[in-house]
Amino acid sequence: AIAGVAAFLSGFCYAELSGRIPSAGSSYAYAHESMGEFVAFLTAACLTLEFLVSGSAVARSWGDKVVEWLNVELNAGPWASRILDPGYNINPLAFLLSAGCTALILCGVKESKLVTDFFTWTKVLLVCFMAVGGFVLLVPSNLAPFVPPEFGINGVMRGATTSFFGYLGFDGICCVAGEAKNPSMNLPRSVMITLVLVTVLYIAVAIAL
Repeated sequence: AIAGVAAFLSGFCYAELSGRIPSAGSSYAYAHESMGEFVAFLTAACLTLEFLVSGSAVARSWGDKVVEWLNVELNAGPWASRILDPGYNINPLAFLLSAGCTALILCGVKESKLVTDFFTWTKVLLVCFMAVGGFVLLVPSNLAPFVPPEFGINGVMRGATTSFFGYLGFDGICCVAGEAKNPSMNLPRSVMITLVLVTVLYIAVAIAL
């Protein structure tokens, strides 16, 4: 919920600007229209850094989880750690994932959109499944204390910081304004609907699990 509030504050800005400046480019277009080319250039650099850092964090996390899964669940043996986790803060799986995503984007918009839609719907269905299953098997006594004392408010804020990664991407809706019908009306609605759905799903899963 805390991460959702922060995302909504940013989302309100995107919704307002996308309604007033219904053109493709997201933050770059808004900065270019309101403050000129130099500020737009800096904005584009920040956007590139944002996607680079967030993409790297997701790829690294995925790679670490795969290695952990192979070692703990499948007992793959020392070869998994030796090849997939060679040390020196290097993760080959993260590199392969990033390279694969880059190659997919280079294949074309239609192909990348199909893959994105597939994984998006898969993730939504999995989250809904976990939420429903968690509520069916819910033991109310496990909800107390709601904030475990060993974590406290600092643990809650660390969790909210990590959860914010799940909200990244709603600004990408504004990048395709040129393909939207009546973008001045539909883009703000899309941003808000996306944030509402993601927040509801996250809160439901957090309570259920």
